[in-house]
This record gives sequence, structure tokens and C-alpha cells, in this order.
Amino acid sequence: MISIIVPVYNAERFVENTIETVKNQTFTDWELLLVDDCSKDNSVKKINDYLHKYGDEQGRIRLIRQEENKGAAMARNRGIDEARGRYIAFLDADDVWMPDKLEKEIQFMNKHSAGFVFSAYEFGDGNAVPNGKMVRVPKTLNFKSALTRTVIFTSTVLIDTEIIDKKLIYMPPIGSEDTATWWKILKAGHIAYGLDQPLAIYRRPEVSLSSNKVTAIERIWNLYINVAGLSKLHAFLCIMIWAIRASLRRFLAETVRAHIETVKRFTVVQLSVLGIIMYTGIYAYVWFNELYPILNLPRISQDGFYFGGGLKLYFRGHILILIVYFSILLFMSQSSGGLRTGYLKPSNIFVSEIVALVLTNAITYFQLSLMRNWLMPLKPMFGVFFLQVFIVGIWAFVADAVYRHVFPPRETLVIDLQDIREYGNEELHYEKTGLLVSKNVQDGNDGTKVYSIKRKSYVSLSFDDTEAVINRFNSRSDRFKVMKVMQYCGNFEEIMDECLRWYGCVVINGGEERLRKQLLEFCYMHLIRVYLIPDMGDILLQGTQDMELFDTPILELKEYSARWEERVVKRTVDIVIGTICTLFCLPYYIYRLMRGDKVVKIPCMTRDGKIYKRYGFSSDKEIDALAFINVLNGSMSLVGPTSVVASAENSDDVRVAFRYRMKPGITGYYQIYGNRNANAVDILKMDIFYIQHFGLLNDFKLMLQALSFIIGLKKRRGK
Repeated sequence: MISIIVPVYNAERFVENTIETVKNQTFTDWELLLVDDCSKDNSVKKINDYLHKYGDEQGRIRLIRQEENKGAAMARNRGIDEARGRYIAFLDADDVWMPDKLEKEIQFMNKHSAGFVFSAYEFGDGNAVPNGKMVRVPKTLNFKSALTRTVIFTSTVLIDTEIIDKKLIYMPPIGSEDTATWWKILKAGHIAYGLDQPLAIYRRPEVSLSSNKVTAIERIWNLYINVAGLSKLHAFLCIMIWAIRASLRRFLAETVRAHIETVKRFTVVQLSVLGIIMYTGIYAYVWFNELYPILNLPRISQDGFYFGGGLKLYFRGHILILIVYFSILLFMSQSSGGLRTGYLKPSNIFVSEIVALVLTNAITYFQLSLMRNWLMPLKPMFGVFFLQVFIVGIWAFVADAVYRHVFPPRETLVIDLQDIREYGNEELHYEKTGLLVSKNVQDGNDGTKVYSIKRKSYVSLSFDDTEAVINRFNSRSDRFKVMKVMQYCGNFEEIMDECLRWYGCVVINGGEERLRKQLLEFCYMHLIRVYLIPDMGDILLQGTQDMELFDTPILELKEYSARWEERVVKRTVDIVIGTICTLFCLPYYIYRLMRGDKVVKIPCMTRDGKIYKRYGFSSDKEIDALAFINVLNGSMSLVGPTSVVASAENSDDVRVAFRYRMKPGITGYYQIYGNRNANAVDILKMDIFYIQHFGLLNDFKLMLQALSFIIGLKKRRGK
């Protein structure tokens, strides 16, 4: 059992809320000791009225009254004397606990076999509304490190009296008695374990004793001398380190964290540019040792005609050549997404950089050939490319690891704006231990907490189910850490207050357009990062172009996203690469036919809803190599939307017909980024996304990523 000790002195404004915050705990084996320190207001009456109104049949809430006012330390000591539980937890009368505070700390304590744990906490205003500021805590804290880090907040502490002698918990009647107690426990050889999750809200008024810096310094100095037993010189050094830490923490909170995205972007650019400098360095080495000596030779045609002397460059000329190469590579990397280290997976960065290197080296090769008046040897350029690919394969993962170390995953709040009050009785369960979903909490069979909400069964063509959204974000544990899920049921004000807390980002899913826009504008106003699960209309708007015709922004949504010249180039690429792939796969075709497989023609839908016959082998469930024949006859493309079988459902559904703006492809967004278990709505969204973001460079990237699947560099998610 946990004994929760609350000193009460003139706390009539908060005491009822304090009792509620304890009663709402998911951990139920507790007793609450309210120690009144001779309050002069109606605190005692408030407590008695509350117990009379709501009752306490189990006798878990006890009111203990001091005979005279002796201060918070003696009130807590009285509570320790009266405590019957194995564990001791402290809570100030004006602070607030998260509903799972005790449960998480008990689990954390058992995991580390600890006797002393504490957690991170948030700052709140007079109404305990979080203001977004949070104090993080270290994993462990010993006596030496505690002298310069006052990070233990009393209302987050949980102590196991079977590990820590109860005598050490009694607080001395001095200023900062709580800090003195923690030092006394740590000085005895114990270690404090920090749970870096905000489980309490510190209700801090604008003017408070703890906000008085002079008083704080005087108190900490007395603790160094009288409690820790330090010399004045040692105490002076410790207080200087303490002041520097406090100032640095405030600077980070108010300056750096306010511009965290700028800092992240700067770091990403530095990592990416460093990679480009390395690739340029490889080219520079080959330029000076192989390419420039060739250009420096006398220019003589194959029939012996003398064109003149070779290219003569000095220092500035060489620098200009390297700057041009660097600039082209930088532009290509930016266009292909190779500069998005930390935002994309390392494998995607690898493919994007290969695209940039192929295009850059191709342009450079023709530049050098023009400078020579004849085609340059290919061997040096191939040497440059393969060495660059080797470095890219290493640097993409090294840069990603550096980014992950500097920027941990974002704590994520998922908000489902679908109103559950309109739904039926089917239950949707999230069996994620420690994940808050709603107040309806039940004990699972395995001892975990199962949070359930009432929903009806429905299939939406616009929005994803919240459970699927949670799974998607949890699958990218390198970037996101889902901490809480909130379901809309008329509690929009509560949702907005929750967004103001310490979360690194907010995910918005579903709901009425009015609510989504209102919440989106609210988050934007308060500088909160938002990830929006788009519906079909949102995806269509992503492909619009800005028009500057009037004195207000105009978005132009074209009826077709590909220009005629792009279609010509795309068809030419299909014919060239399709022919090469067909000839390459010809032995495979013969082998399958000799094995007894039959060629079948599957009726599928192509551009403008027309029916075509997709070639395939009878034993294959997905698109196979025979589809290259469809590419050659013009019914399919190498890259495009998903090929779907012709059916009444597919031909009648208006939104499904959106994918028929372009020819289906052998590969596409779904094949590269999708999950094998993706539903029809997800596949359709990815198809529309491809159409609205169509580009030849994007097609080239998708083809290279498809090649990485074939050779085993990447694996498809799902079963």
C-alpha cells in the first residue's frame, strides 16, 4: 500500500482538487493522509464536507490535525508517523498528479529494484493549466551530483520503506526541508532513480517563495554548510555550478527550445552538407589525378587532326570546377530529398543521394566531354560514382545515428476528433501499457491496463481508425513516442488545454472539418507541431498551385497534374527501360513456361477507367515480371498508381476513380512505402498522393527504391 502524505495549510482553494487527483489514480491500493497544520481558513471544513458528500466507505482518507502550526516539515513527519503503507509518497496541497502517476512509478521502481524514485514535472498556472514548460530529470542521481542539481520535486517522490530506513525520511524543520531530506537519503549511499515522464503539475503562482532567487540562494548555501557538511570553498564551487546549471536550463527553455526546429534544421543541414563535401572531395581527388591530366593533353582527333593545346587551369580555375560540381550536387540532393537527414529513414536518404549522384555525375561527364571536344573515358567517372556510393552507404546511417542521439523521439499526443457520443456499443481496445486513452479503465487478463472507448463499426473513405494511427506512429519509434490518446466527446476545451502541455507534437485524426480547422489554428497560434491525417480533399489540395491574380491567395487545382512534355518523357522512359527489362527477364519467362506456369490475362482498369488485360503467370498473386509487356503496349507504366482488378465496386465508386487519371504502374507509392496489410483507403490515398505530386525526378527515385527491394536492401513491411 502507498501512504500519500499531504500537508494542509490554508488550502481551501485546492484541497478538494487534491483529493480528486488521488482518487483518480489508476493504482488503487493507497491511503491518503491529510495533515492539517492549524489552517486559518476553511480547509478542514472543505475536507469534512467532501467526505460527507462523497463518503469514504473503505476508510482510505484520514484527516489528521496538528495541535499547533509547526510548518510543512513537521506536518509531513506527522504523516510519516501515521502511515500504514510500505511506500511513502508526498503531495503538496496545491499540486496535481497525472492519473497514472503512482502506477508508473511503482512499475518503474520494481523494474530497477529501487527504493527512491522521482519523475519529471510540468509547470502550471494558478488553475493547474500546464504552460508547456517541463523539468526533465536524469536517469539516476547520487549524493555528489545532487549537490549541484536540485531536480527532485517533492510531489513526484515515491519511497520504499523496506529499502530505505524510515528514519531517513523524516524532514528537518529548516528552509528547503525537502531538499535536505533527499540529500540525507543519498548521503547514506542510496541512489535516486528518475522517471523522465511528467507525472505531476507544479501549480506555481507568479509570486512565490520558490521563485525568489535571493531566498533560494540563501537556502541552498545553508544546506551546503549545515546539511551536506561542506567547507565554504566547496560550498562556493557547488553553488556556482548550481547557478550555472539553473541559468543554462532557463536559457535552453526560453531560447533554444523556443526555436528547436531552427536548431534541428541547422543540424540537419550541417550533417547533409558535410556529406556533400565528402562526395565532392572524392571527385576532387579523381579530378586532380585522372580527369584534369586527360583534359590537359593536346587535343587530337581520331584522324590525327590537331585541335590545339589542352586545358590549362590555375588555382582559381580548379576551385571554380569544384564549386560548380558542389553546387550541382547540392541542388540535386535538395530536389531528391537527400538533405532530409533525420526526417527520412537512412535507406531513403541512401536512395535519394544515389539519384543525386547519378544526375550530377552524368551532367559533369558531358561538361568534361565538351571541354575536351570529345567523349571522356568512362572509367574515372565510374570510379568516382562507386566510391561515392560506398561513402553514402556509411554516412547515411552515421548521420542518422548522430541526429537520433541529439534529438530524441518526439513525445506525441494523438487526438481523435470523431465524436464517440454518436457511436454504438462496440468497444475498441488499446492494449498499450501506460498509454492513456480515456477514463474508462479496466484490468486486463494479463494484469495490464486496457483502456476502452465506445465506437461503432464503420468504414470511412476519409479517415483512419485511431488504433491504426497509433500503430503507424509507434512503428517509427526513432521519431515518435505516443504518450497519450484523447478521444473527442464534447471536451474540446480539455483537448486544447492538453495540447499546451509538454508534448513535442500533436497528431489530429478524423472529426468534423470545423473542429479540425479550429484545433489546427489553435496549435499554429501556440507554435505546436501538428501532424494531420489527411482526408481525400486534403490530398487533392496538396497538388494545387498558387495564383497571384487578385489581392487574395488563390489555389488552382488542375484537372490533370502531368504536363504533355512530361507525359512524352515518361512514355519514352517506359519504352526504353521496359524493353531492357523485358529482354533481361526473357530467360525467366522461358523458365516459368517450361515449369508449367500458364500465362493469364487479368482484366484491370487503366487511365480514364478503361479495361485492359494485365499479363501474369497463373501462380503469382501480385504483379510479376510479365507486366513489362503491358508497359511496352502502353496499358501500364513503370511507375504509377496501383493496378486494380476491374469490378463493379471499383468502376462505380467516384473517389476510387481518382486513380484513373494516370496509367497504373508496376511500382508506386504503395509498393514502396505501404504496408502489405494496408486497407483499400490507405492504398487509394497513396495513389492520389502520387498523382498530385507527380514528377519525373520522383519517378526516378521510386524506380531506384523498387530496385533496392529487388536486391534486398529494403524489406516490405507487413505480412
